[in-house]
Amino acid sequence: MSESQGGGEGFPPVPPHPHPYGHFPPAPPYAPRPERPATVRQAAFAWWGAVGCWFLGASLSQLLGGHVGGSFRFTSWRSVELPDGTVLTQTSESLLPTPVAVVAFLVLGGLWALLVYGVYCGAKWTRIMLAVIGALGIANVLIQLVGALDAPEQNTGDVLQALFFIGVLVLSIFGYVRMFRAGASPYFVRRR
Repeated sequence: MSESQGGGEGFPPVPPHPHPYGHFPPAPPYAPRPERPATVRQAAFAWWGAVGCWFLGASLSQLLGGHVGGSFRFTSWRSVELPDGTVLTQTSESLLPTPVAVVAFLVLGGLWALLVYGVYCGAKWTRIMLAVIGALGIANVLIQLVGALDAPEQNTGDVLQALFFIGVLVLSIFGYVRMFRAGASPYFVRRR
């Protein structure tokens, strides 16, 4: 049997097979995210600076025996049974151990920095969450700042905490304002 290009000799042409799942519409055109506006960049760096100031102020207050840092107390109980069957419970209260406090401050500061990173990347939900938690955080810093400034017999820990917490307030308010500028809104889109 001879094979040739035409004339019907050889194998018959293969009919086209329809796709088993039908035809899908073309994908929508890719719309790249707009370039990160300067206001978002400034807001993120201000919030990150506020996190750093908060960590330093809280840690130094704890290390130097500030009154606000010293308000975090660690309470422990110990029960002892006496030979006559009576149970005696002793309660002792001491400062939160410094390594535990520093690790807690690192964890909280790291979570806050990750939330700010979400704003930096343009996730809409992080901007909303940072707005709510940021307002609560600013109120908390104000309360601690008043406590540090109003402490009887202020020490170095109180003064350093007050200075760093003033920095936290200034940077947080600046970041809050920049995050909601009109030029920043188109950058925040809903993540899928």
